Amino acid sequence: MEFKPTNPKRRQAGFTLVELMVGTTLGSLLLVGVASLYLFSTKSFVSMTNHVDLNRRNREASDILSRDIRSASAVSSATTTATNSQLVLRFPTGDIAYTFDGTAGTLSRLQLGRTKVVLEGLTSLRFSLYQRPASGAVYEAFPGATAATAKLVGFEWICSRKVYGTMNNSENMETELVELRNQ
Repeated sequence: MEFKPTNPKRRQAGFTLVELMVGTTLGSLLLVGVASLYLFSTKSFVSMTNHVDLNRRNREASDILSRDIRSASAVSSATTTATNSQLVLRFPTGDIAYTFDGTAGTLSRLQLGRTKVVLEGLTSLRFSLYQRPASGAVYEAFPGATAATAKLVGFEWICSRKVYGTMNNSENMETELVELRNQ
């Protein structure tokens, strides 16, 4: 007795269907992997771009504030609360005031009646006043001061920005101690 397949074309078509299903599954997995890599790369690029822009804006605001502190003849007043801070610098041509609004998250510069927002996205800002250290003092131990006795002005802020599409924020902290040079 001889064995003959009943329908060779049907058996061949069955193998083709299985191969097609395996190929489609593998192709789909490959596409999902490539799409995941693309989305991850895009989010990383957006996050890095956001961080670089935030760092640039912090540096620009720090430069403006530091320049004004160095050029000031004195500190008129400095106040810091949990939600708001203000630093008023005395100049021969008129005072310049820096105001932190904790509700809006902005640092504004007021000069001659004109207000300009210097930095946005602030979560906190603090101004500190110091005297020059006495000779023989411990390294970087600056005694506190009032507005009338201040020779150094310190500022510290935290600025953040939401990265869209992720649960992360970009955040920068800026700290500086600047000497009043025109005293």
